[in-house]
Amino acid sequence: MQSDLVSTQLIITVAALLAEIALFAFCYFQSKKPADPLKPRMIPYALIMVILSAVILATLAHIVSLVTGSQVQPRRPKGMR
Repeated sequence: MQSDLVSTQLIITVAALLAEIALFAFCYFQSKKPADPLKPRMIPYALIMVILSAVILATLAHIVSLVTGSQVQPRRPKGMR
């Protein structure tokens, strides 16, 4: 039997997190290259990095919920209070 910490969902989520971090690093290094006026950049690497940072945070929250066994709850109740 598999342990709760080494479940299939956790392995897939960690693999996805590593892929996201690798893509973030690729975008970071591409954005740091000096601009070539003859070859304009067609991909907005900074925007992709912002989106990836949000996806990485969501993936980390999912890993925490898989390891602890309960969902991450907000600190305050929903609604206008």
